[in-house]
Amino acid sequence: KGWGSREGVRAEVWVTSAEPLEWAPPADEAAGDCEDDAAFAARARRLGLSFVPAVDLAESAEPFSLAAIRDGTFAKSAAGGRMAYVAPPESRMAEIQRWLAASPAARPWLRVASPRAIRAALTKLWSARLLADAVGHLAGRHPRLSARRVATAGQGLFWFVVAALMVVAAARHPEALLVAVNLVGALFFFGISTLRFVAAGRIRHSAPLAEPSPSGMAPEDRLPVYTVLVPLYREAHLVDELVASLDALDWPRRRLDIKLLVESVDPETVAAVTRAVRDRPAFEVLVVPQGGPRTKPKALSYALPLARGEYVTVYDAEDRPQPRQLREAHAIFAASSPDVACVQASLAIDNGARGWLPLMFTIEYAALFDGLLPLLAAARMPLPLGGTSNHFRRVALEAVGGWDPFNVTEDADLGLRLARFGYRAVTADLATHEDAPVGFRAWFNQRTRWYKGWGQTWLVHTRSPFRLVRQLGVRGLAGFLLIGTGLIVTSLVYPVYIATLAAAATNPAALWGEGDLGAAAILGVNLFNLVAGYVAMAVLSARALRRRGRIAPVRSYLLLPLYWLLMSLAAYRAAFELLLRPHHWAKTPHARHIGQ
Repeated sequence: KGWGSREGVRAEVWVTSAEPLEWAPPADEAAGDCEDDAAFAARARRLGLSFVPAVDLAESAEPFSLAAIRDGTFAKSAAGGRMAYVAPPESRMAEIQRWLAASPAARPWLRVASPRAIRAALTKLWSARLLADAVGHLAGRHPRLSARRVATAGQGLFWFVVAALMVVAAARHPEALLVAVNLVGALFFFGISTLRFVAAGRIRHSAPLAEPSPSGMAPEDRLPVYTVLVPLYREAHLVDELVASLDALDWPRRRLDIKLLVESVDPETVAAVTRAVRDRPAFEVLVVPQGGPRTKPKALSYALPLARGEYVTVYDAEDRPQPRQLREAHAIFAASSPDVACVQASLAIDNGARGWLPLMFTIEYAALFDGLLPLLAAARMPLPLGGTSNHFRRVALEAVGGWDPFNVTEDADLGLRLARFGYRAVTADLATHEDAPVGFRAWFNQRTRWYKGWGQTWLVHTRSPFRLVRQLGVRGLAGFLLIGTGLIVTSLVYPVYIATLAAAATNPAALWGEGDLGAAAILGVNLFNLVAGYVAMAVLSARALRRRGRIAPVRSYLLLPLYWLLMSLAAYRAAFELLLRPHHWAKTPHARHIGQ
């Protein structure tokens, strides 16, 4: 008999012994052990066993066990003769030595390896099973909350009828259709502008940003294991900077579980991350096999069952998180009720000086992450999470089904799904710094993907409208309508606003006729909403930037009308992609960081 894992899995070593040796390592040791190969090689010498840096499990007599993979303490192979691999912790060395002395026949079959090597071998062995679970878990458990099927038959019929009626109206009563579109847009424009003005008012009364006090944070010996998931695809050039940023995180290394998720079809990045983390035991490379949609949420879903941490966070390859961000998130969780499932850290753009698109991105992110999201969190409304720097209680993340591998804006979907399950998301101050796309093509592809994912999210969560209302409540539903629906509608209607105002300004009689008070009222509402929208965005972003010690040049706000028009073009492109290739993930290329 051999060792047992912390979750009761007993290993057998094909030898006999008077007494089996069973042990349950302490939680911090079993889950957070990140000693390097040298430590286990030294223990192998003390035990009189061979040390192997890599474990080969071409075949295994072990049944599939997530607990065994996460622990990485034992594995056995039936390939080329019987062999067992163990990762002995220091606290059990004396006990293991006594067991070996009583069972000398076990020595030829035993090898010592690191937990990381054992986990890698078990993960590779069971990769097909893990992939199938990653792709099918949410769709199998909550089929009506999965974007695997973009729209139900009922939704398809409903939108076909709506489209047909709009075509008929455009042919027979174009003026009436134009008025209706303008009025619908006016409601959402007004609602979002009001929300931004309220958010700007809250920033005025907020305290200046400051480093969290160490006295308000838990001591190191009481900190849990924290898992950091980082999906990468075709980003070998960013690996060294990424590893340096993650290596700077202020968290005990024995309680840090950093997993770099790389695609099997990207050997260049696989080689780069393997080389970069060779001497960093807190890091592990997880190769995601080919299959299913090649999306970021699929990689995250593949990794989630293997996460060893009580808390899980996600970073992107270009991210540079503030080193104490994990500490702040943990302190917020510790001071919050269990229904707080997510802490969203702020995202700050660093390359705003590299062009007008990064500058507009800087304004947009400041308004969203330092203005709008804190207001939504305070109002207990669903948060459209950022795709990075969101920190989760793992138990809550697993309870709602994790990420949807078929949703290309998985963050917005997950934020709404958390709310439907009764969880809340809050915000944190310490930011993650990243760079915005500089070129138009990269920006346009990224924005198209975001709009397509918001469309997927909207279709998924409106399949059962009455259930949605019951689960979100009045306040949550208002947040969903303003953000989840409003951002889509305003982006689609915005060109109509611009076109009608331009036509009325150049030739009002041709468009509306003379003396039409109704037409004048519509134009007045449109003009008011546009001006209010620009002012609300400018005030909110300016105050949010000032809170972080930044100022955007005045000329940047004059570019908002053009920027919003480009966003509308991306929204229309996303609508077509939603019909033709709904699960296609347009990868956003990232360059090396170039500071301002």
